[in-house]
Amino acid sequence: MHFKRVAATAGALASIIVVSACSVDGTATRSPIDLDTGTFRTTLAAPAGDAKTDAEMAKVSALRLAEHVVFRTEIDPALTKFSMPTYPIAGPGGLKAVITGVDDLPVVKEKLRYGFSLAGSTPINDKSDKGLNHVVLVFADSAAATEAADVMSAQLIKDGTEDRRRSTTIPGMPAETRALSGATFDGGRMTAAFTPVGDKVIYTWTDAKTDARWTETAVRTAFEKQKALLEGMPPIDEDRRIDPTGIMRAMFPMESAGTLMANSVLVGRAAAHAVGNSSAAHAENQKNGVTEVAVGESVIYRAGGDEQAGNVLKGLADLSGDPTATKAGSPQDLPTALCSTGKSSTGEASAECSVAFGRYAAQVRTDDLKSAQQQISAQYELLKQL
Repeated sequence: MHFKRVAATAGALASIIVVSACSVDGTATRSPIDLDTGTFRTTLAAPAGDAKTDAEMAKVSALRLAEHVVFRTEIDPALTKFSMPTYPIAGPGGLKAVITGVDDLPVVKEKLRYGFSLAGSTPINDKSDKGLNHVVLVFADSAAATEAADVMSAQLIKDGTEDRRRSTTIPGMPAETRALSGATFDGGRMTAAFTPVGDKVIYTWTDAKTDARWTETAVRTAFEKQKALLEGMPPIDEDRRIDPTGIMRAMFPMESAGTLMANSVLVGRAAAHAVGNSSAAHAENQKNGVTEVAVGESVIYRAGGDEQAGNVLKGLADLSGDPTATKAGSPQDLPTALCSTGKSSTGEASAECSVAFGRYAAQVRTDDLKSAQQQISAQYELLKQL
């Protein structure tokens, strides 16, 4: 899954440039278009169909829940760095990378239905080194949610004896909140809280290297803003269709998606969770009429119209936020596709290309420019068929 979403500039998508020549008698002729799509498919895939298993439906429900989960930047505007775990939780196993040791607790194992987790931090060069993990979990009923908040908080205290974790209270939090605080491995401070709200549990972990007071403030802010979103949330749609509009048919799937956000359709606010500055990304998506995003090896945006898709394209191709990026040539016979090369977050070579057609904009990213150019050419052919 490769998200790169920065502020798009205004302006319409440039028209497709047609290479022309002249015949012997001077009449303009159109040269044949010969896109190099390599071995990538150029016909739409079969529809995704319905979620057939409980696990598949739990993932679909978790992604719908994500539409009603607070952004990291709504909790604190300084938390602009995306981090893991940010993904749908399709059952107890999904908690292993979120809350250590709780997935085998009986009430979690038997009563947890699904949830959504997001994480974020301040930028790497920020000396405050603040971070958080925020989770909403949905249980079978309110009794299970209340019990889960109790036993999960107790488990975190038990597992954190070396970090001097202890039960605490946070001013302004409900009486039913189960909060704890302690040290972090690097000498900082952490605060966490579990609060049952109906059949749900709102959980937030915060840590900071120097500002212990911030950890409490962030937990309280996260709860207040999350509770407000849940109060206005309609019942989760039980429609079992994975891809109601068929946009995933044009997406190149990720072969090993697991329970992550890949091979999914993200709607509304859910589409912005995978971006560091989620608030800004969501505002741009709203401005451009983006109603859904298909996420796989390629990422496809469904915008409000042709011009808005052009704006999305410009945002995807904006290199200003990546000091390693360099503009690269467009694919053969596809001059409207925009490509670049650079370095991944791990320092490895990377290449990405973006293109738009009609109301759709798409992006691919690989470790090789030629492959990215071929893949975006094939992606262009697929967008034309939607």
